[in-house]
Amino acid sequence: MNRKTFNPAAALATLATAVAVTMAVMSSTPAQAQGADVVKRDFARTVYLHSATDVHNEQPQALLRAVVVLRIKLDDQGQWKAEVFRDNPEQPEMTQRALASVERLPAPVGLSAQARQVLQSQGVIEAWLFEADGRFALKTLAKPQKKV
Repeated sequence: MNRKTFNPAAALATLATAVAVTMAVMSSTPAQAQGADVVKRDFARTVYLHSATDVHNEQPQALLRAVVVLRIKLDDQGQWKAEVFRDNPEQPEMTQRALASVERLPAPVGLSAQARQVLQSQGVIEAWLFEADGRFALKTLAKPQKKV
């Protein structure tokens, strides 16, 4: 596995861009358009922005290293909370990486009342598709998986 050197300046620039884009995405969608599917796509995009070094945008390999399914909700204080629906007991570090990608998300800004209600009551169910190298794609935004 390739190890990259941590660059604080690059990380800060990426974070600043991610926050700006997230705020624009979450606040620019009209309330009527923020149904469950739109909320789920916006959530997935937000995870991608805040986990850029852990995400891949290629076609997922045919045999994935792990699949982790989480239900993510907003609590009453507006913080993200994740519940594990499915994991791979032989790959607990992949479950931890999926959970960590949710934990590092900032509280959402500019949500419509409808989007907030969806996230607090139903939440979103999302699958993390892990490659052999540990990078992931989220099912909502992933390209079609390669054939064996």
